Amino acid sequence: MKKTLALFTLAVFTNSCSVSCQNLKTNQSHDSWKADFVTFTGKEKIDFDSEKNKLVYLSSELQNSEGKLYLLKDGKELPNQNKINHTKIDLQNPSQIQIIGKKAKGSFELKYPIFDVKTIKVVSNQNFELLALSYLLLNLEDFENIPDTQTFKSEDGKETRVKDLYALNLKIGQEFKSYQKSKNLEIIKTYFDRNFYLHFSNFVMGLDNFPNAKVISDKQFSHEFSSLSDQEKFVKTFNNFYKEVHFDEFLKKYQPYYQEMISEVSNHTPKENFIIEMEHFYSKKVDNYVLYPSLMMPFSQGFAVGNSDTIGNVFASFNKPENVNDTSGFDLGFKNDVSLRTICIHEFGHSFVNPAVDKIDEQLMDSKEFLFEPIKNKMSEQAYNQWKICLYEHFDRAGEVIIAKLIGDSKKADEILNDNVKNRSFIYLPQIINQLEYWYYNEFFSKTYEQKVSEIVANLQTVSN
Repeated sequence: MKKTLALFTLAVFTNSCSVSCQNLKTNQSHDSWKADFVTFTGKEKIDFDSEKNKLVYLSSELQNSEGKLYLLKDGKELPNQNKINHTKIDLQNPSQIQIIGKKAKGSFELKYPIFDVKTIKVVSNQNFELLALSYLLLNLEDFENIPDTQTFKSEDGKETRVKDLYALNLKIGQEFKSYQKSKNLEIIKTYFDRNFYLHFSNFVMGLDNFPNAKVISDKQFSHEFSSLSDQEKFVKTFNNFYKEVHFDEFLKKYQPYYQEMISEVSNHTPKENFIIEMEHFYSKKVDNYVLYPSLMMPFSQGFAVGNSDTIGNVFASFNKPENVNDTSGFDLGFKNDVSLRTICIHEFGHSFVNPAVDKIDEQLMDSKEFLFEPIKNKMSEQAYNQWKICLYEHFDRAGEVIIAKLIGDSKKADEILNDNVKNRSFIYLPQIINQLEYWYYNEFFSKTYEQKVSEIVANLQTVSN
């Protein structure tokens, strides 16, 4: 990227503008530029070299009380309809931003961070699969004892046997049923009795593969354990369990199932254009976005995973699996566009939203808890039984609506908003969305997303439900 202007010194800028720049104040960094002036006549530019799979997200604010001030991209004037405007610039080809002044009096502020064009990786994790297998075996009888007569009516009006939803889990369970009395599994159960098994997901996924995993003393996500020796016991037990059940042989035998699972998910994930919108909107970049579908997890379960450079989700099948014994014609139940969109946009969104809600002052949070009362019962029915969790969900859904608009899908934005307000009692969404959109187009330079979240909560008003 080449910036041709007074980027670093007043003298250079003044020479650039000759006598047509007066009383200039300027401040620049590698991805932003702010200047104000009494008189500006001339043209300045920022050149971006071609970079594969890169994109500039230009945010701009032009203010002039006299004269004319323009912003151009590759010679074409950019719209200036909002106080702050946002423009994506693909760097497949070189590009140039120009600022043109004609006796302008005022200021401009630009931010132009470069984003990587991200893709969503779809992989299985063998450590997690062994973790989930342990849970499956410990609860296998519950799944086996689901009455054959227990059914529910699906969205298409068909009666479906509940037990059929777990057909794949039951099939895999039979492969390992002889190990239900394993001493290693007994030890694993003591940990699962202490904490739900999915809370160990990040820990095991950060280890070397079983059966050769070792504990590192400063291992991230070690807070689930009472001591280093407790971690070592946990890891040693899983190493031993891996060998005991010959898990390597299972993975080889079930390779066609894993390949089909990966294919079903990969072919039904949403377009990744929402990722850059999220990273720009929340001003946070993440290196990796990963989906970890699982054959072992019981039907419909899911859990957010990740670390400082990864946002991910582990999840089971969404639909009833079909023909699970026929690898030439099976359907493992992962072909669900709606569910995968929810995981990618809604669940990934929590990684951006929750930390901002966590920064809300406790006194402010408490002072607004009365707003939870009108919707407490409806929220609790959806497992959102605390005011803070309710706010997580409100702001995450607000982000979903706004991101849908930013990728040009206003119809989907309306669907999400209407469904959440009318059917799910997220009655504060309209307020939150309006204020976030105001921030994005008017206060993006002066307030962070975190600051705006706290301000919105402080200003939330009672709504009749």
